[in-house]
Amino acid sequence: MPDDYGKDLKLTGRAFDQMTSDRDPVDLLAAAGGDVRTVTGRENLAQAIVNRLLTRRGELARLGHPNYGSRLHLLVGEVNNARTRGLAEIYVRESLAQEPRIQAVTKVAFAPPARGQERDTLYVSITVRPAGGGDLTLIIPLPGR
Repeated sequence: MPDDYGKDLKLTGRAFDQMTSDRDPVDLLAAAGGDVRTVTGRENLAQAIVNRLLTRRGELARLGHPNYGSRLHLLVGEVNNARTRGLAEIYVRESLAQEPRIQAVTKVAFAPPARGQERDTLYVSITVRPAGGGDLTLIIPLPGR
């Protein structure tokens, strides 16, 4: 199966290697010639995963997507401990199970909390098996504020 995961508008602050939160504004990126940039392939799937995880579940209900998003926002302000990381894993798996381009979530792991720095941030490594084959791993910082 080809590596075809659709095409979407490229958004700022939604790349899987950027620190962002669900409340940070996003915008479209301009392309040469005044058009908007687009994203395709695995990069589009990665952006879709970040969008899904950082959108509060139910936030798009008025647009006809009541189950889109995740419950990760419920963990804002929680201590970075085993209980919080366990809930975060449940919320990540629950959210990504709704994504039709993902065959399976094969791994969800968290970096241990840093001593004295960024203790309010969960660094999650997610490996998924896309429907097109081949694993895709993302490391997403989830700020707790």
